[in-house]
Amino acid sequence: MVEFGQFSLCLAWLLALGGVVGGALVGSRSVVVPARVEALRRVTMLVAVTLGIALAALGYLFVTNDYSVQYVWQYSNRDMPWIYKITAIWGGMDGSMLLWCFLVAGFGACVAARSLLYPRPLVPWLYSFLNSSTLFFTSITLFLTNPFRYLKSPVVMPDGNGLNPLLQNEYMAIHPPMLYLGFTGLAVPYAFCMAALASGHMSNDWIRLTRRWTLIGWTFLTAGIVLGGHWAYLELGWGGFWAWDPVENASFLPWLSATAFLHSVMVQERKGMLKIWNVFLIVLTYALTVFGTFLTRSGIVQSVHAFASTDIGWTFLAYLSTLILLAVGLVIYRSQDLKPERSIESIFSREAVFLLNNLVLLSICFAVLWGVMFPVFSEAVTGEKQTVGIPFFNAVNVPLFIALVLLMGVGPSIAWRRSSVPQMIRSFAVPFVGAFLVAGILVWAGIVEFYPVLAYAVSFFGIMTMLGEVQRGLSAQKSITHAGTWSPSNVATLWRRQRIKYGAHIIHFGVLVMTIAITASMAHKIEREFTLAPGERFAVGRFSLELNDFREVDERNYQSIQSRVTLRSRTSEEPLEVLTPELRFYKKNKETTTEVALRMGQREDVYLVLAGIDETGAKASMKVFINPLQVWLWYGALIMVFGGIVVAVPVGRSARVSSSEQGRVSQSV
Repeated sequence: MVEFGQFSLCLAWLLALGGVVGGALVGSRSVVVPARVEALRRVTMLVAVTLGIALAALGYLFVTNDYSVQYVWQYSNRDMPWIYKITAIWGGMDGSMLLWCFLVAGFGACVAARSLLYPRPLVPWLYSFLNSSTLFFTSITLFLTNPFRYLKSPVVMPDGNGLNPLLQNEYMAIHPPMLYLGFTGLAVPYAFCMAALASGHMSNDWIRLTRRWTLIGWTFLTAGIVLGGHWAYLELGWGGFWAWDPVENASFLPWLSATAFLHSVMVQERKGMLKIWNVFLIVLTYALTVFGTFLTRSGIVQSVHAFASTDIGWTFLAYLSTLILLAVGLVIYRSQDLKPERSIESIFSREAVFLLNNLVLLSICFAVLWGVMFPVFSEAVTGEKQTVGIPFFNAVNVPLFIALVLLMGVGPSIAWRRSSVPQMIRSFAVPFVGAFLVAGILVWAGIVEFYPVLAYAVSFFGIMTMLGEVQRGLSAQKSITHAGTWSPSNVATLWRRQRIKYGAHIIHFGVLVMTIAITASMAHKIEREFTLAPGERFAVGRFSLELNDFREVDERNYQSIQSRVTLRSRTSEEPLEVLTPELRFYKKNKETTTEVALRMGQREDVYLVLAGIDETGAKASMKVFINPLQVWLWYGALIMVFGGIVVAVPVGRSARVSSSEQGRVSQSV
């Protein structure tokens, strides 16, 4: 099976190389020969098939405990449950790179399957750039991080080293693949952009196709980031979901630039403006995915998420430099075709708001990038590595995020070209007054911190403007159907006619729900440390915690100390739940992890951590967090992902580019 996987990987590399060279040769001809394009299409799809076979071969080696293979020995052992043996495929550098190759090739195959619908001059170059991404990552996998290498030992090991205990969590079975789907999906819009520049086919066809594929990658990336936050919340035991960790930030950076593109692309579709700006955003987004991969695999940053330090970082930097230089050269070459057709006429227009939205998103992106790279820069200049912590990121980004939420409420409700004062009053007077009243009520209720009050008020403003948009749409529909404004038939008809527009509102509503949840969980968190003997209680918030006992547990893969704590209501003394936080010691890895006990509720989460047992063995040290509205963060993320699916997936019609589609898809986030 090792030789079979190695052969499949080699074949994929050769096919990807053929796709790159063949696409460039066919695309550079004045006449595109259909038979050659069809051959390129099949080659692109075969690359995904061969990489899928290689990935399946690696999975077979894990499931069958073949410890003659170095990668299997390093990240698996016999006592691990089967789900973690599958997870171990991407638990280390080598397997994660193979998974990355398969996913980027899989997206290329999906594009190839639909390429008959795309403009013919674009297609050969599209195959070339799609396969170039696959070729780069397959080259890394084949020549530098090959997972099919044999263990350098004359004797086959009877057991493996085992997976990192922090990764032995159910969410790691879906978080990395989902995150990688987001990263690799963003290679598709980059390929469309570069193909348009290389072929000279600069009509808006490619930009509309690019936006749909960007939405798909953006939706996967959103899900992956939030799943990663949920994993950190459950596994790391520090009571939070986001720590501005360098690797967390590496996934967040392309999300920000992709979000900016999804907004500014509408301006190009509707008004023929921001053409060079959109090319910049697409290239930046793909470059940031490559940069994020470099961060996690080069060892230049320290993170619980990062892979071990390796010497492959230079390859990512070389590739990153090449793709940026190539993009700049093509933009200069096509500069005449990228000139704007109009200019922004008024700052009180949707174009101006979307551009301002872009500037805020990129400001956040730059601030996060600066915070990530500051230790590297400081060490290069002064010889000492200095870091920036959570206070820096919060101080810079919190006001920018609040400004972003405000613009999100303003953008969809303001007119294109120029908005008059009466129009703005009709759209924003009621939401503004409502937000002001909400702020006053919160201050009266005792919430006096400036940023939390502002965040709640701005979120309410966004919800009100969104409801106003829906109300105006239903009122216009009522004048046609004469049904009730909020009648099911009226709502269904409006949804059917403007599904993409209201799908975007669903995304925005999810963002607002997440904003409220993040504000509540961060601003009103309760955190306490305490020590209890069996039978003793500790009061916190509206709860009390009573330690029943603690015991030792011996499982196949680990030993643990497990405590049982009864959670009660302070007012009624009613038992609500028995919480069982643990301290685990993994036998093979000789590592200790914390397994938190969590009671999730609509109002708040009770998050309990067992810190240890005292020297006498009679008392348990614990830490408890009360996180208000935490569950609504996950609800908001689900709403966002659902909205992304609604907007990205075509329903009941072909995805063929046409003038009718242009009118439809110009409504979006």
